[in-house]
Amino acid sequence: MKHVFSISLFVTFTILFFGTHQQVVAQSAIPNGIEVGNEVGQDLGDFESYSPDSTLLKLSQLRGKMVLVVMWNSLCGHCVTENAKFIKTYEKYRNTKFKKGNGFDVFAIGLDKERATWVDAVEKQGYPWSHNVYVLDSWKDADIRFFGVKNLPGTFLIDGNGIVLSKTFTAEELETTLEKYIAN
Repeated sequence: MKHVFSISLFVTFTILFFGTHQQVVAQSAIPNGIEVGNEVGQDLGDFESYSPDSTLLKLSQLRGKMVLVVMWNSLCGHCVTENAKFIKTYEKYRNTKFKKGNGFDVFAIGLDKERATWVDAVEKQGYPWSHNVYVLDSWKDADIRFFGVKNLPGTFLIDGNGIVLSKTFTAEELETTLEKYIAN
């Protein structure tokens, strides 16, 4: 609980004094006793940043669905390859009813050094999901460090309530996990 409070205090200070535009928004204990964090069983919290057209998008806009949160870089060949596989997973499961969410979506966080490079990659790859966001100076960003990702792509599967079901997986492992949660 002390750790969660410290994060809340830090985020509040950052917003008040630095006016950050991308932030982990909900960094406090959830009323049902689930802590906010990046481990399986924890609430991943909320995250917001800007889309290619500069629209502010929030992870919480996808609540109610199973969501793949993926952190990637357009110069990372493995990221681009996995994202191509994630497109197939998205198309296969986006309208599926799950035990822990209705439908499947993707919240993709671009970690390129230059925004123009990221925008070009998003357009070139034709990612069909609507929640593509970018973080400037990503590896220095406190909100990105919150996720604890050491290698790209960084992946999390969260349920309709934002609870982490799985992390650090391949596209194939994602499909296996999604299959386990399909509603009968």
